[in-house]
Amino acid sequence: MKNPIRLLCALPLLALALPAQPADAAPPSPPDSAHGHRPPPPPLLVALDANHDGVISADEIARASTALLTLDKNHDGQLTPDEFRPAHPPHGDRPPRPEMDDSAPPIPPAP
Repeated sequence: MKNPIRLLCALPLLALALPAQPADAAPPSPPDSAHGHRPPPPPLLVALDANHDGVISADEIARASTALLTLDKNHDGQLTPDEFRPAHPPHGDRPPRPEMDDSAPPIPPAP
């Protein structure tokens, strides 16, 4: 008689433990990567990383002054924030947010 009661008490605990993720599970991916959109790399990294491996080597550091001149859009010899910051994508290039979709039926309020 005691074994079925213990089993019935253990089942809810087991059910609660099933959805738990292990501590070494990979972190969830950013929401934009699910839609195939990634922000562009910063222009400074693009200019300095000549071989596009994501690492700035000693050779690339030695050529940094020449590489940075490629960012000077108006050729005034100065880099302003609008020249070295990443450009924001136009609003039309962003994926639509589900909560802003007018075609979806409205969600009724909770009782």
